[in-house]
Amino acid sequence: MTTSAASSPHVLETTGQVIATTDERFVSYNVEMVEVTGGEFWKPYDAGKGKVLHAPIDLAAERLRNLASALGPSYVRVSGSWANWTYFDPDATAGTTAPRGFDGLLTGEQWIGVGEFARAVDALVVTSFPSSRGARDAGGVWRDDSASTLIRFSQSHDVPVVAAEFFNEASLPIGVPKGYAASEYERDFAIFAEVMREIAPEIDLVGPGSTSEAISAALPPTITPEELLAASAQNLNVFSYHFYPKLSERCGSTEGPEVAFSAEFLGRVDTTKANYERLRDRHLPGAPMWVTEIAQAGCGGDRWASTYRDVVRFVHNLGRLAVGDGNVMFHNTLAASDYGLIDGDTLVPRPNYWAAVLWKRLMGRHVLSPKTTAAGDDVTIFAHDHATAAGTSFAVVNASTSTHCEVVTPSGDALVYRLDASDLDARDVSLNGALLRVEEDGTLPPLDALETRGPITVPPAAVVFVVDPAAAISAR
Repeated sequence: MTTSAASSPHVLETTGQVIATTDERFVSYNVEMVEVTGGEFWKPYDAGKGKVLHAPIDLAAERLRNLASALGPSYVRVSGSWANWTYFDPDATAGTTAPRGFDGLLTGEQWIGVGEFARAVDALVVTSFPSSRGARDAGGVWRDDSASTLIRFSQSHDVPVVAAEFFNEASLPIGVPKGYAASEYERDFAIFAEVMREIAPEIDLVGPGSTSEAISAALPPTITPEELLAASAQNLNVFSYHFYPKLSERCGSTEGPEVAFSAEFLGRVDTTKANYERLRDRHLPGAPMWVTEIAQAGCGGDRWASTYRDVVRFVHNLGRLAVGDGNVMFHNTLAASDYGLIDGDTLVPRPNYWAAVLWKRLMGRHVLSPKTTAAGDDVTIFAHDHATAAGTSFAVVNASTSTHCEVVTPSGDALVYRLDASDLDARDVSLNGALLRVEEDGTLPPLDALETRGPITVPPAAVVFVVDPAAAISAR
């Protein structure tokens, strides 16, 4: 790859004003319900199209827990399409057949394991409930028995459930009776909200969990986000939606890896966020916005979701979605399919995992207004207070594949964390030139900064975190 230099160094400065404050668990993730119970999930690309049976993930594995702990504090969302068909039986054993009308079965032991995992990695649990035929009476009305049993069991077994969506992706005809309409959703949601107020008023209700335009293009919604909100907003505490900038090739997308750095592709998050903000402001003004599923592509991610190529999008999305009070981003997933932060088979961290850890360690809750958001046509700058120390942290994202740029702090002194790789399709990533590896038990290596003075080079297709220890912020 040939590179050319951009213009003179860009000075990293902010106005000092706080423009938003994220949830302390802003960087969060999904562990799909199908990972907990075992069941059908996306096939590896080499195994053909469609889905295949997967065994449950080992949430007790020391290596997985140590890797997840580095992302704490966080929320872990246990949901996904499989949750719409999953029956909870606290007395069942793994391998038991689910009752008629359900495809999956969650045991008490498995749910206790979710709670133990969450407590071990400093996470709080978000979940959803079944919506399939088995969860309904003869007239198609939603019954609360499985959901109520799960919540009461969580309360008595210290499973830290703090928030819940009614069911997964209510806008789509997945796991609901044929022809399910907005009026039926309104009826069912009223039952759900009343039950939750009665047995668990401390749990935040999150919704509507609508899908982004990329998914809707392939599977048109049967209930619009507006209709979902009209039916539920009065009982919601948090506004939620799902965002995937595209579908994967598994679901027919012909967009290849060449789109990864295009301004149009990276800008899809802004368009979707703005659309949902307008909905939120009409129905739930002031509510935090949770993106309860987000990844490189729907349907398990493209082949390049697990490579260095996706780091620019990942950090770009983090920066764009942080501009809101109480916002949270749930990456899909922690360790399943191509879009997982961690390889589910080997438990080897992927490039986006390291970007998530650095964001967590460096980018604090207070979002700052930079004096400029760009250092060139392809370079975007995000600014926060430091997560744990004095000073200001900047994430500088260079989406150019041919041009590097230079940045500098006002004093010239900086702590630098540069993520790059040998090539765009690498599954390894380096920090300041040193290859990142974890210990056998999942313990992370030291993530030390490079202390510099003077201009800092941001290579093509790279993310560089820069800390200015001398910068101060003003009170909001």
